[in-house]
Amino acid sequence: MRWRFVEQDDLNWILASAEDMFKESEWSNELEYDTEKATKYFFSAISDPNVFGIISLDENEKPIGFLSGALLEYSFSNARYGREMDMYVVPSKRGGMTAIQMMKKFIEWCKSKDAKEVYFEPSRGVKKDFDAMAKRLDMKNIGTIYRRKL
Repeated sequence: MRWRFVEQDDLNWILASAEDMFKESEWSNELEYDTEKATKYFFSAISDPNVFGIISLDENEKPIGFLSGALLEYSFSNARYGREMDMYVVPSKRGGMTAIQMMKKFIEWCKSKDAKEVYFEPSRGVKKDFDAMAKRLDMKNIGTIYRRKL
């Protein structure tokens, strides 16, 4: 898998993909998708050094997935941890290594920022598939969240 950090030119693809991801979510029947808010979130991923955003690319350099996350501080310490915020792979590319490779990149980034651990919280609809991916990455299931100490 090829990947790169998100760039301003990715905005339209990210917004379309984020809307598709939202439509697949359990929240789509209860909440309204907000393009303006998604746009602001995108720009934080390219400007805030504590926000992580990557795009996965296929062999033709076409985007096929994205992952965003952030470094946060514990409420009781100045130590930091990484938290995955959103992860999406286009339906035609699911079942391969794209999600795992993006997760690895996020974990590596968190390590490079001296994070103590990293958390992933998959949506309920993909939890079964996520269990297998998390196991490959030595993550522990703690309720609805997966954790890996770094």
